[in-house]
Amino acid sequence: MFRMVLVGALLGGAAVQAQSAGVEISGPLVAGQSVTVTWSGPNGQNDWVGVAEPGAAGSSWVPGSWAYTSAGNPATVTLPGAGGRYELRYVTGGNEILAAQAIEVAAPAVVSGGGGLVAATASLQPSGALIGGSPLSVAWSGPNGQGDWIGLAPVGGAGSSWVGSSYAYTNSGNPVSVALPLSGGSFELRYVTGANVVLTAIPITVVAGTLPSVTLTAMTAPEGAALVIPLGPDAPRAADDYLYIAPAGAAPGDYSGGYVPIPAEGPVRMNAPAAAGQWEMRYVVTRAGEYIPVGSAPLVVTGADYKSPRFRP
Repeated sequence: MFRMVLVGALLGGAAVQAQSAGVEISGPLVAGQSVTVTWSGPNGQNDWVGVAEPGAAGSSWVPGSWAYTSAGNPATVTLPGAGGRYELRYVTGGNEILAAQAIEVAAPAVVSGGGGLVAATASLQPSGALIGGSPLSVAWSGPNGQGDWIGLAPVGGAGSSWVGSSYAYTNSGNPVSVALPLSGGSFELRYVTGANVVLTAIPITVVAGTLPSVTLTAMTAPEGAALVIPLGPDAPRAADDYLYIAPAGAAPGDYSGGYVPIPAEGPVRMNAPAAAGQWEMRYVVTRAGEYIPVGSAPLVVTGADYKSPRFRP
């Protein structure tokens, strides 16, 4: 355990109170490992505790190896991904270093028998079908440091690389759910620290997934009218399926005319857009964080029908 307190000089004479701070670290000082930092200090806006290169300016830090003091005391900090000499600091939002302590971080593969250091390790246990577009459940063990994540990366890729939205932060739970890419392919399932250290990796091959094809019926309705949109047996009605209304020919992700979740049974109920024109109804499924239309039909929205009681003054 290390402790360092640095008291700032008086500012403008004895009438101004100097700012002081202290930092105390506990936990194995191993690259990529999470440690606990107990601190004292002014806790001002954007004050932080964390790791920087020795002698670096107060505006410098090691990416991923810091925490705002406003997050709590003690704070959890993930050590840098590479072993070596660093400084543990308390720094104000104005980049003033109020406390600094030299620390020695061991490389991830090094275990020190005398100092009680334990190398940062992790394990992964995936379960479920390796089919594109499906979620993969992954039980894990590891340091659970700030920014640690589990997910897919290109085979042999750097620790800072990942595949689309196919990842989940460890602080979201255990197991985590990782969305598999719809197109499939060969990947590495990894545990990666917030400092981009790959603690473990498993090669996996994902089979390309398939998409349903949903038939919708063309409709015509007045501006803002209540729509009852029938669905046939080809509608999967899965969780996170939606009915979008978009201008005809708009981008696949457009839902400027409105959207609603697909019900478990019965027709879709929603209102037509408030503007007359050529629109499209789209059945949209969710795959690996992407929203993909799998069926559409024209929706012609006309001016308000003033003969209807709904539109009478």
